[in-house]
Amino acid sequence: MTQPYYQDEWVTIYNADCRDVLPTLDTVDLVLTDPPFSAVTHANAKSNRGRGHGNKAIDFDAIDFDAISKIISQCGQICDGWFVSFLDWRHIYKLEENTPTPWEFMRFGVWVKTNPMPQISSDRPANGWDGIVYMRHAERRPPWNGGSVAGNYVSAVVSNGLHPTQKPPPFVKKLILWFSDSGNTVLDPFMGSGTTLRAAKDLNRKAIGIEIEEKYCEIAAKRMSQLVMPLQIEEAR
Repeated sequence: MTQPYYQDEWVTIYNADCRDVLPTLDTVDLVLTDPPFSAVTHANAKSNRGRGHGNKAIDFDAIDFDAISKIISQCGQICDGWFVSFLDWRHIYKLEENTPTPWEFMRFGVWVKTNPMPQISSDRPANGWDGIVYMRHAERRPPWNGGSVAGNYVSAVVSNGLHPTQKPPPFVKKLILWFSDSGNTVLDPFMGSGTTLRAAKDLNRKAIGIEIEEKYCEIAAKRMSQLVMPLQIEEAR
């Protein structure tokens, strides 16, 4: 069994392939994640200027739809709540057409970026948004805490140098508040630098993160060891 890279009262981090760790986990209440999608979306795009990345083409190993679909099914074996993920719209379309068991496709949202990544080539517009898929467990019908709000968000891209595709912490907090309750457990099988885990810990949720690259596990572990940030629950809602 894979041993945790980092663990405290609230957070557990694994430095491993999520496909190896998921079958070993107990039940969680929410999966909130951001897989490395896709080579087409980020083709010839630059990262925004930020410490450690600079204004250069993004370079990471994207995974294809079949692999993502299988991982989503794995998550369904241990999560009885919601599956929320930033994804390529092409993948989201396929998920709506052929939703993996045991999930029920509920909504397609977007994160609109006010400072999107520039396009290296000059033959097309830059991509200014990411898709978000919202699916719930088809049999258990978990609660939704967001009322009548829309599942979209408009903000700047994070460029603090922790990770080239980091998501906005305020939006991540909103998602955690919408799709989970205090004391629940949040899982991020593609943890990156730990934004989801940090937000979950700040909002009194337990969190499990899995990340294949050790350098990001180290960054996430350092973020987890920081003091809990002051809660801004009403603002986050």
